[in-house]
Amino acid sequence: MIELSQDFAHESVIGVGHHRVCFIHPHDSRLCIKVVYNHCDTADQELARELKYYAHLQRTLKDWRGLAKFHGKVETNMGVGYVYDRILDFDMSSSKTLEQCFTLNNIQRTAEEMQIVLTKLKQYLSENKVVTMSIKPYNILCQRVSESEVFPVICDNIGSATLIPLEMYSSWFYRQKLERIWNRFEKDPLVQAMYEVLRKKNLSKSK
Repeated sequence: MIELSQDFAHESVIGVGHHRVCFIHPHDSRLCIKVVYNHCDTADQELARELKYYAHLQRTLKDWRGLAKFHGKVETNMGVGYVYDRILDFDMSSSKTLEQCFTLNNIQRTAEEMQIVLTKLKQYLSENKVVTMSIKPYNILCQRVSESEVFPVICDNIGSATLIPLEMYSSWFYRQKLERIWNRFEKDPLVQAMYEVLRKKNLSKSK
């Protein structure tokens, strides 16, 4: 059995969501363990949906750069743990989320870099037909693969809640769903601020 700290402020904790907490794997720092701490119907449904979708991805996905691979279950002192790749930067530090890297306070000087990251994200999702329930700034990790290059990684909320997930098998349905989800994502205040900065810069260049 793997012993995990029940103090969520412990240095081994790298993320706390509404239902799950994520730990650095104590036996392999390149992996992480997610454990459900807030048990409810919603948490169980989300987990079942995610595991079902990972089973689908194991058969179909060739490019895993934009997702953390799932490596199975382990027993922990907090119950069943689910093991995934830990997303690390080139210097082996934990990758930061989009909302940690790009904030409303720094968007004036980082808007172009953020736009590059989002372009890569949409391209990755589209090319690999990765299905997500939603896209949020806190569910995107900005993996710095070198000093100058960042690649976005989706770390949560993947899969489909529909009874018959046509978007997993039909390119047309997939494109429709991706556009709906992306349009909602673009309404996020941080993304809106990025577009506003870029718009003003483009206007100034055209004068």
